[in-house]
Amino acid sequence: MHKTDFDPYDFSKKEISGIPVYYKNLPWAPCIHIHIVFNTGAFNDPAGKEGLSHFLEHMIFDGSPLLKSKKEIKEWSKSNALNTWNAGTGFYDTSYYLKCLPEKYNTVLIGMKDMIFNSYLREEDIENERKVILQEAWGRFQNQKFLDYLKVVFDNLYYGHNKARFNSPLGWPETIEKISSEDIRSWYKDNYVKGNFYIVVVGAIDQNHIEDLSKYFNDIPTSLTQKRNVGLVNKPKQNRFVKTADEIGEVKEQVEITISRFMDSLSLENSYIMSGTRRLLQDILHEKMRIENSLCYGVNVRSGSSQDYSEILMNVKTDEINIEIVEKMFWETIEEVISGKHMDRFDKLKILSLEQIESQERMSGDIIRTAIYEINIHKKIETLEESLSMAKKVSYEDVVRFASETFIPSHVFTEIILPSKK
Repeated sequence: MHKTDFDPYDFSKKEISGIPVYYKNLPWAPCIHIHIVFNTGAFNDPAGKEGLSHFLEHMIFDGSPLLKSKKEIKEWSKSNALNTWNAGTGFYDTSYYLKCLPEKYNTVLIGMKDMIFNSYLREEDIENERKVILQEAWGRFQNQKFLDYLKVVFDNLYYGHNKARFNSPLGWPETIEKISSEDIRSWYKDNYVKGNFYIVVVGAIDQNHIEDLSKYFNDIPTSLTQKRNVGLVNKPKQNRFVKTADEIGEVKEQVEITISRFMDSLSLENSYIMSGTRRLLQDILHEKMRIENSLCYGVNVRSGSSQDYSEILMNVKTDEINIEIVEKMFWETIEEVISGKHMDRFDKLKILSLEQIESQERMSGDIIRTAIYEINIHKKIETLEESLSMAKKVSYEDVVRFASETFIPSHVFTEIILPSKK
C-alpha cells in the first residue's frame, strides 16, 4: 500500500540513560539498523597524531571480555548481525554499526556494548593494526611523491584551517607511525564516554526496543570531552598550480582540471542555495563542454557543506589543447549566471529537483546514513517536508548572490594536472 503521508526522516528523539537516541520505525523493514556514533573524528585528533581516531576504531574489532579475538568477533557478526558489524571514521565522528533481525536485537546490543566500551587494547593488537592501517594509507596515497604533493595542495588551499592537516581521516603514514599505545588508551578513556555519543535505531522497531537500551547503556562512564580548534578559512596562498602527472607521482593520459572554492560553513538555507547553484552550473557546463563541443566525456560539479567549512568545485578531464577553452567556458558561465541569462533554465531545474526529492526511493540504510549526516551537521534530522520547503525557497536571485560572492578570482583555486610525459 502506498502511503503518501509517510515521512522517512520524521524521527523521534528520546534521552535514554543520559544518551540521545534517535529512532524511526520503517514499516517495510525486515531488520533493525543500529548505529552508535561518537562525536569524535579526525578533526579532533591532536596535531602530529593525525589518524588517532581512525586507529582506535580499528582496535574495537580486536577483542573484549565477551568476544576475545578477531575470529570470535567475525563469527559473532555472522551469527547475530547478518555479517554486517562494521565501523567508519569521518572528520567529525566515529560510527559503529550493524543490522540484525528483531529477535537478535538484545543479543547484538550486549555484544556492541562489550566490544565498544570494554575493548582490550592489547599491545600486540595495536602493533598488528598499525601494519594494516599503514597498508590502508599507502593504498590511498599510492607513493611518497603523490603524498608530498597532496600536502602542498592542502597547505595552499586550506592553510589556517583544520582541513589542512588531513587528506582523509586516515591521517598520514608518518603520523600513524607516531601514535603510541598510550595515545590510543588515553583517547579511548577520554572520548568513549557518555556525553560524547548518541544512538540511532531504524527499521522494524517498537517502543520496547528503545526502552531496552537503558538496560545496556546506563553504566557508561560520563566525562567532558575537549573541543577541537577549528581554525580559519583563508583564500589560497596561490591561485593556480600546473603540474605534470609525473611530477606528482601519478599516471594520466588526459589533462585534469579542477576549479574550486573553499569557504566558511554555510547556514542550512545557504547550503540549499549552494546546491541549486551546483545543479545549474552542472547543467550548463555539461551542455557546453560535452553536448555542444565534445570536449570531454562528462563534467563533474560537486559541492558539500560541513560543520566547519564548505566547498564547491568543477572537475573535468579532457585533452591538453582544451585547457584554455575549458577555463574560459567556466568563467563565462559564472558571468552568465550572475547577469541573469539562465533564469528559465534554473526554474526548470528547480522543478526537476523537487520532483527528484519527492520521488526518491530510500532504503533503510540510506535513511539512517542521511539522518546521521544531518545530526552531525545541523544537530537535528531534517524531515522530508522541511527539505522540500527549503528547496522551494531557493530563488534565482539567491543563486546570483551566491555565485557573485563565491567565485571571486582571488579566492578560487585552479589545479591543472598535465598528462604523463614519460
